[in-house]
Amino acid sequence: MPEKEERLLQQNVEEITERAGSVGDMEIYKAMRSGILEGKKRDHKRKYSYGIAAAAAAIIAAPIAFPYADNPQVREARLPVQSAAVKSWNDSKLFQSANFSDPALVSALERNIIKPIYKSAEKKGIRVEVLGAVTDGRKVFILYSVQNHSDQTVVHADFTLDYGDFKAPSIGASLEMAASSNIIEAGQTVNFAYSVTLQPSVKYPKSVKYSTVFTETSDKALASSSNKYRTSLSIPFELDPDMFKAQTKQVTVNRTLSVEGQKIKANQILYTPLATYLDLAYDEKNSKQIFQLLNPVLIGKNGDATQKMYYPGTITSANSEVYKDGSKFTLVFRNTPDKPFDTASLKIAGIAALDKNQLSITVDLHKNQIIHAPDTDLTLAEPAGKTGEGQILLSRTMKNLPFLNSTTMRLADSYTDAKGAVHPITGDNGGYTSRVTSDEEIKEGYMFSFGKKALDYPQPLTIAIERYWNPILESHSLELYSK
Repeated sequence: MPEKEERLLQQNVEEITERAGSVGDMEIYKAMRSGILEGKKRDHKRKYSYGIAAAAAAIIAAPIAFPYADNPQVREARLPVQSAAVKSWNDSKLFQSANFSDPALVSALERNIIKPIYKSAEKKGIRVEVLGAVTDGRKVFILYSVQNHSDQTVVHADFTLDYGDFKAPSIGASLEMAASSNIIEAGQTVNFAYSVTLQPSVKYPKSVKYSTVFTETSDKALASSSNKYRTSLSIPFELDPDMFKAQTKQVTVNRTLSVEGQKIKANQILYTPLATYLDLAYDEKNSKQIFQLLNPVLIGKNGDATQKMYYPGTITSANSEVYKDGSKFTLVFRNTPDKPFDTASLKIAGIAALDKNQLSITVDLHKNQIIHAPDTDLTLAEPAGKTGEGQILLSRTMKNLPFLNSTTMRLADSYTDAKGAVHPITGDNGGYTSRVTSDEEIKEGYMFSFGKKALDYPQPLTIAIERYWNPILESHSLELYSK
């Protein structure tokens, strides 16, 4: 499993426990320990994320190396693809009862803007049919069914989308199901929705190929690297990345807002039938590292009618391959307007940010104490000595939060000892977060695993901070453009 994807998956195990009332360190520690166990065996019935790394982790309790579909040693001969007679899309009903996490997919199903595909392939009793697909050049959804005519229970072991000689991004690729489980029993049919964020800079061709690999679920099959227990299928079809070209509008913005001296530039806004994308960037000269905008709202006008769009998703370098660093990001407003706004503005309540010279935590394992932290809220949880060797449990109580949708802390996957040597985190329990919430506070626990050898390294040890909740309340409104 690629290290970055594994770390991202681990850090996604959030908010394991939620219950009212103030709690002590023992309670947060118990919540953390149960959260780790839960994180290892959580069913993930609704969503695989971060590509095949997460798919594998969602399927089984312990990491198993699944071969990639393009591995020459396991590649199977291309199967004949069966094409049904061309027909209109009429299968939204198969997916409408699903609790899909992406409103853009829900909206596309409700509006029947899915392109019909209806091509299938079958081998060893596993039949995959791509029913339909939709894309606006930035996001792609593929809706398909898996029919299990074999006598074995199977689950996905891999899923990839090929555009000719290159693949769609793997980081950020996800798989959701229209059933209550990702497991496909013998004689069962389960419908799935694949999605991935595409790179705007790439010119994608019309010809695509969706490939899946299924594995049996016996202990022997899951422990084996043999292709004996796997079934690979590929279905080629056409999907025009410009299918909504006539309904797409891009507006160049190039305007900047400033929050406590920190500059944020809005570059452009793109309207498509799937979503409204607002591309932004943090000024590299900022003295603070900005982690997110607080409560961004897109306000648009068409004539005298005003529409407000809330709760956008965010495309970053951490959850996609669109950006290579954290300075650029995109807000994705999924409830796209019926037509592009005549006038649009962005309103925010502030930012979550830290001074760049505060982006680290320093801990002395011998003294069992924090030497340096961004604030006094962060402590080592008590009772001490209950964690594994080389592990610490950081605890943070945040009171009087203006926004309860605060993000969890994220730390780097390596640390530096007192002599400047860099070491990777080790063990199974690094990067798990647990939360206990009430109306008055949020108490957060963060398990960090230095590894057993860390006790022998020169102390103290320093960990870089990649994300930290430190709200700066300063409301601003930026006019993006006006006719």
